[in-house]
Amino acid sequence: MAAQLTITDRKHVVHADIERMAVFLQGKFVEATGDDGRLWYVFFYKDHYLNAIPATKIKRGSKVAQAFRDCIVLEPPHPLIDLLFQPGCSFKTIHFAQLTGKMEKLFPPLEAAWIATFFESFVPKRKLFEYIQSIFYEYRRNGQLLQCARILRILKDFAPKQSWVKQMSRDLNLIKYDKLFQSYSPELIRKDPLYAEKLLYEKMPDAEAFAKLCDLLRAQNRWADEIALSLEQMESSPTDTGYKALLERLDAHFEEAEKMAILENLYARIRQFEPLQQDLLKFYIETKQLEKMIPMMLEEQIQLSAKQAEKVEKMLESWSPDDGETDVEALNRLAPLFSGHPAQAEKFVVKCTSYLLQHRDTSYILEWLLPFKKAAGHLPAIRKVEQMHQMADDPDKQSLLGELYFEFGQYDRALDCFSWEMELRENDPAPVKWLSKIYHELGMQAESNAYRNLYIDMEKRRA
Repeated sequence: MAAQLTITDRKHVVHADIERMAVFLQGKFVEATGDDGRLWYVFFYKDHYLNAIPATKIKRGSKVAQAFRDCIVLEPPHPLIDLLFQPGCSFKTIHFAQLTGKMEKLFPPLEAAWIATFFESFVPKRKLFEYIQSIFYEYRRNGQLLQCARILRILKDFAPKQSWVKQMSRDLNLIKYDKLFQSYSPELIRKDPLYAEKLLYEKMPDAEAFAKLCDLLRAQNRWADEIALSLEQMESSPTDTGYKALLERLDAHFEEAEKMAILENLYARIRQFEPLQQDLLKFYIETKQLEKMIPMMLEEQIQLSAKQAEKVEKMLESWSPDDGETDVEALNRLAPLFSGHPAQAEKFVVKCTSYLLQHRDTSYILEWLLPFKKAAGHLPAIRKVEQMHQMADDPDKQSLLGELYFEFGQYDRALDCFSWEMELRENDPAPVKWLSKIYHELGMQAESNAYRNLYIDMEKRRA
């Protein structure tokens, strides 16, 4: 089921399916498709809801475009997305003037200036610039030159070619702060944690910058952002150390099922990272999720330990190829798992062969069985398929062929064989007995009784 949210747009209620979420520094941008046919963007800052806005197009250089292009993007179902959307919550749309008032109540003016840059695709850039500029002038009237320098940093990033920005960049009262912003330092994080975060993020995936950035987020109790950052780091450069740290963060905040959902999402992006493969495989085996485990084993050719192989073999005993979730024709790649275990191999081969006989001819199935023949020897089921292949067009072997079809649960084909045999051997009660047995298996009791009575009469006549 798709992850959903509800948007109240004036008097209209829009139900939207969440498509993806980008995590961009302190912001989270959620893209959703509404039942009104529009694409919506829902904005959060440090997990505080800001606004929901329908979009016709996103500007190429905007924060939203940058976030979905360059930052970590998560797709539902994902616990980090679920954190923002509690059941029953509705997100109300507001105008930009209302939004600025809301921001100024919740955050310091400088953070409100930074948040304003999120909306470049939805609010005229000039209007956003003037709003941020007004905050600059307020700081300057109050003699807060450091805050002015911080605002100027935001505007240099937002509108670097604007003449006013170039002019202010030459102001001697502000130039003296340039050195502060040139490199990460304890002083920078104390005086401008917003810019420090941006600077460290741009230096990723450098290990030292990443560690310092995590420290910064931890100091602000932004554990969800720290986890998102860890996922981004793992996606760009997976390491054992980074993975161990990610697991520790997940263990601290999520239950096992949620943790595994996050790891599954990560696995879709870095399939070849063995520690992640093994953790997911272990979880699937423990929770008996064959429908997830089998595709994983087939795709990656993962090596199982002896204990894991034993557990998987037991799970396969209760597995049915009719579950509809597994590509049965790919399962012969599991044959090495049964090496040295002919009894388990036989049970598995019988299940798969019974399924394949509904869709494939015996020549294909014999080819499909070759890996099992190599791994577990000439199994009885394999010999039976070989016999079926040899007898397929032999009218004198229809009775034996029917018995083999019956063993594999192919009752309709068995009926054809014994019906043919009954016509050829009118006085032979054996095919009649088989027909009664097959109809019984098919649940057609009236037909089964009729052939049983006919069989009894034929036996009496022969006596």
